[in-house]
Amino acid sequence: MNNERSLISYHIRLQGKVDRGLASWLPELSLTEEMDGNTLLDGELPDQAALLGVLFRIHNLNLQILSVEIRNPKVSEAPHGTVQNG
Repeated sequence: MNNERSLISYHIRLQGKVDRGLASWLPELSLTEEMDGNTLLDGELPDQAALLGVLFRIHNLNLQILSVEIRNPKVSEAPHGTVQNG
């Protein structure tokens, strides 16, 4: 039995521009400055615990979260042998 986990893709929008130095505290996410002056963090995380860790770091960096969006997870084998896709 294969217990492979799927990675879930997240988009996290932050208010304003994020300094590249602060972004280094979030190495698992890519940073994109949006046309409206806000920042998009984008990346894949293994589970909700990892997401909470990222959100906690964002909070500790005094950054304002505008939204968190879950994108479709990658297709992988679920713990019970069924195939998941989002």
